[in-house]
Amino acid sequence: MAASKSRIDWALLLLRLAVGGMAVLQAFSTLRGAHGAITVAHAATWGLSLGELICGVLILLGIWVPLAGGILAAVLGWPLVHGWLHGAGLLANLGGLFRLLVGLACAIGGGGKWALGK
Repeated sequence: MAASKSRIDWALLLLRLAVGGMAVLQAFSTLRGAHGAITVAHAATWGLSLGELICGVLILLGIWVPLAGGILAAVLGWPLVHGWLHGAGLLANLGGLFRLLVGLACAIGGGGKWALGK
């Protein structure tokens, strides 16, 4: 039983590092490339990217992982749902679907043994 618990702790750590790191890198690249006139669309994109960055850092550190993972899944899932409502196929955006599912897995799994916010 102890070996199984240890494997789960390692899996949660690796999941946190992957999901949090992906969110931070993706958000940072969006924010770094931000330029031009400030419009409502730009402000919304920058706000979502900033939220993704903050959630990614929280997940990486293991602070409030279920909450941050849920918010991240909502932020990453909205474009998918929006596309589905407008006629896109269920598997039209496989990258977005993958990011949504791993964000949900992180929210459900929690921070694990090595999280700062236990």
